Amino acid sequence: MMFRLGALLLAALAAWASPVAATEFQSVSGVHADGSQVWWWNLEVKAYVPDAARGRPGPVVLLLHGCKQQGIPFAIDTGWRDLAEKRGFALLVAEFTDSVSGVPGNNCMWWFDADQRLPTERNITGRLYQNVLKAREAYGITGGDNFVVGLSAGGAMAQVLLAALPDAFAAGASMSGVPVGCARIGGVTGGSYFATPEVRRAFGCMEGPAEIKPEVWAGEIARLHGARHKWPRLAIWHGDADQTVACVNAVESAAQWGGLHGAQLPPFTRCEQAPVNPLVSGPVWSVPGANGPAVELWLLRGFGHAAPVASAKGCGRPGKYVAEAGVCAASEIVGFFGF
Repeated sequence: MMFRLGALLLAALAAWASPVAATEFQSVSGVHADGSQVWWWNLEVKAYVPDAARGRPGPVVLLLHGCKQQGIPFAIDTGWRDLAEKRGFALLVAEFTDSVSGVPGNNCMWWFDADQRLPTERNITGRLYQNVLKAREAYGITGGDNFVVGLSAGGAMAQVLLAALPDAFAAGASMSGVPVGCARIGGVTGGSYFATPEVRRAFGCMEGPAEIKPEVWAGEIARLHGARHKWPRLAIWHGDADQTVACVNAVESAAQWGGLHGAQLPPFTRCEQAPVNPLVSGPVWSVPGANGPAVELWLLRGFGHAAPVASAKGCGRPGKYVAEAGVCAASEIVGFFGF
């Protein structure tokens, strides 16, 4: 009897000390699926909406995981779920799976697919935005800005969403991402010889550099929308020891979005040429804007392919493609967003 009571007590303590259960996330609108006979994908969006964010105007943050990840563990490990609770904003988490000829894939969002550049009712960008609107309606969040954050394939997809829907998203953050359109205009190929040209260019972008002149990048987004005077803001995060997505992609993204905002291009074209920031106290390059920086670039020295957390500061915990960095990316990004 005493053994059973002790076991129950230990279980209760473990439950009290462990992170809040993932069942607190609620599905927004079921599972969406589309693709072809060869490629197929499924997408579900789940919401974590604190009481403080319901029934009032406020921000909505859409979080996009990377390859070989799942959305909810990613949201918990990176500290985004806890930050949503503390700051009182709505957090939407994408759960994306894909397959090739019936074989499960790596859960990589299709940032390289040109069909995602303009949202429709059926493609991934269109479905993600529809879920943002449905979540706002379901939880009574009647006003406020939308934001998007992602890592790796999710970081590249975050940039695609900002480029595809510049009036729908106020700002975003891309961690270990790739500039928009790289798989269309990139001059380098990689990956399997048997892959499609677009996929081969996508691997070439990841391995970098894409061999694109810095002044060309902005036009790859601008051509989709014609003359505009306002673009979403973007925070770019990358580790210079990233062996999965080359760090030069961060500099190319900075050139792309800085160019859209009419700024001078970064005074460097490679990460190793950027100013050294050993204390990780701030971005190495930024573009001034009316409401804070329009673009900012964070380069983390010696950091690999992961989302940066600082568990000693109460921000996240190491997990799958989530690593200690001494700086809390989620907190810094929320500061960049302005709420």
